[in-house]
Amino acid sequence: MLRGGLGHCAGARGAAGQEHRGQDSGEQGDRAGGQVADSAPPPARRAEGEQLASTFFEAAAGGDMDALLGMLAPDVVFHGDGGGKARAIGRSVTDPQRVAQLLTGGLRRLRTLGAALRPAWINGRPGAVILDAEGRVASVVELDIADGVVQAVHSVSNPDKLGHIGPVSDIARLPER
Repeated sequence: MLRGGLGHCAGARGAAGQEHRGQDSGEQGDRAGGQVADSAPPPARRAEGEQLASTFFEAAAGGDMDALLGMLAPDVVFHGDGGGKARAIGRSVTDPQRVAQLLTGGLRRLRTLGAALRPAWINGRPGAVILDAEGRVASVVELDIADGVVQAVHSVSNPDKLGHIGPVSDIARLPER
């Protein structure tokens, strides 16, 4: 369930702010591991992004595959970054159906664990902070929106990249080797 309005999280982009679309998750760096800061875009773009993100996350959380697929670009890319320390998708996912299944399945699992989404701006883009049942940061998700659809989803669950946002959850942490 979504709670509240979009907060502000901004984070480091890759070298020279370059786009990371189409690269494997290990190459995407700190794409969505944002810092808490004001990074919201101009009001018109902000309102459009907030509306699409709200609808997108509601559809994903509710398992509405048709609505979700209608918001994904045909060449959408999902990037995950667990840094080898948290559960995450190891390779980019590019098929809209697979991305939608990944999102709905992941949010369904998180919901059973008592996790919640807090809408936020990540790197100047709409997204969400995923909080565990105790309100600790489990993950950050950034949506790359263009032409009214989600072009890419960047998810960071690497605890090393989340600590500056707040207390970090161990909900996705992998066992130490």
